[in-house]
Formats: sequence, structure tokens, C-alpha cells
Amino acid sequence: MIEDNKYEKGHFGWLKEQAKKDGFDNVRHWQNWKKEQKREKEWHEELEEKYGKAFADWARENKDKVPYKWINAGCKTDKEYQNKKAQDAGFKDKAERDREWTHKTGRNFPKEDNPDCSSWFGYISENYVMKTFEDPVPMPSCNPGFDWKCKKGQKIDHKGRCLEYSKVSNWSGWKFPIGWNNIADYFILSAWDNRDSLTPLHVWIFHKNDIIRGRKFWRRDTIVITNTSLALIEFKENEVTDRLDKLKELCNRHRHEEDKEDKKKSNPDN
Repeated sequence: MIEDNKYEKGHFGWLKEQAKKDGFDNVRHWQNWKKEQKREKEWHEELEEKYGKAFADWARENKDKVPYKWINAGCKTDKEYQNKKAQDAGFKDKAERDREWTHKTGRNFPKEDNPDCSSWFGYISENYVMKTFEDPVPMPSCNPGFDWKCKKGQKIDHKGRCLEYSKVSNWSGWKFPIGWNNIADYFILSAWDNRDSLTPLHVWIFHKNDIIRGRKFWRRDTIVITNTSLALIEFKENEVTDRLDKLKELCNRHRHEEDKEDKKKSNPDN
């Protein structure tokens, strides 16, 4: 007859037996899993104390589907979260905060005519990139989750960013907001030099379920791409050079047309 307790509690053999009971062959993996279970239990209890059992149970079921920042703020959607942030800042909701911002800055005329508006570059870059697609179907402004549909029906979300620099860390690159967007089928990221010259440098495409840096592409707030040869190798397979060439051609054509218009204005008799 084999004794139930072959090893003393705490002995490595005892730990291996406990791990096997939970389906683990590796003691370290089992210990990490136990720690995670404990953290999740404490997190659930904290949420239940703050927001009630119903919300805490919902959070446990959806923790891999929505950003933790929403859950920790007691919110289920981005709209709830944005309104909560605005309320914490003393506003009725996000709409009221946005109205005050536009009044203070005087930026309440169309973004396509206003290069000083933060939305201007996103609007311009989006329209340029969309034109590299054949027969795209643009969505209305502020459409949730994606900017246009391609002719095959896939939903495309575009993010355009100019090169950023940090003197403190000696870093340069691009930061693209993804926002845990599970609506779009594909993400197009366009990287530009600056808002003045509007020269496209890279175009990357990702399917929402591509595994990037250990998780599905859509499951992140932001993706940061560093502007070095070594760092850019990581996304070599995602770079679409043919679309970049089309984008450069469109930008050059637009600049040429603008130059012609400027010459006409400066020489009205010609």
C-alpha cells in the first residue's frame, strides 16, 4: 500500500504532487499560476468593494477583452471611461469638456481647413492612405472602430503619426494608438517625417489577430515603433512598400499642384 503523504509538506516532491493535482508538470509554472490566482482574487474583491458584485463578476469574465484601465475605473465601455475622466476633472461629461476646449482654443472650424488642429494631420494622412486602395468606401466622421471598407468588405482602421523625438532618452519613433479596437479587421499604420513636409516614410499593415509582441495586435492601448534599422526589422514582413510608393506618388502630385496654384496666385497676369 502506497502512503498518501510520501513527502513532508514543503518538500520539492510534495510541491510536485500539488502541482500535478492542478494539472501542472512544472512546479515554477504552478507557483506562478497560484500567485496569479491570488492576485485575481484580491483584484475581484477590491472591485466588488468599489463597484458591487455584478460589476466585479463582469470584470472577471471580460478581463481579456477590454483594457484594465476601463475596469479599474468602474467602466465597461470607452464612452463610459471618457465621461468618467471628464467628470473627475469637473465636467458633466466628455462632450462638455471637448466644447470648453474648442472654445478656449478657437478650434471650432473644419479640421480639414485647420493645420493647427490636432485632428488635422490624422484627417489628411487618412485621406491620402485611403486613396491607395481601389474603390474604398469611406465611413462618416467619428465612425466607431474603422475609417473605411475596402472593396472586399474588410474594415480598415488607419493611424498616421509623425516622427517623435525625445532628447532625454535619445529616442525617436512613432506611437500609434490602437485602443483595444476589436472592430476593425485590419490596421494600417502610416509613419511620416513631420507635419510641414508631409513625407511618408513607412506603411505597415496588421490583421487584428496577428500575434505581435506576444499578443493579438488589437489587444493593446498603443504600439510603439522605434526609428532604428534594428528595431524596424521587427515589422519588415508587415511593411507594404507598394502602398508606400503609391502614397509617395500621391503626396508628390499634391505638392506639385499646390506649387502651381501658388505660382498662379503670385503671378496673376501669367
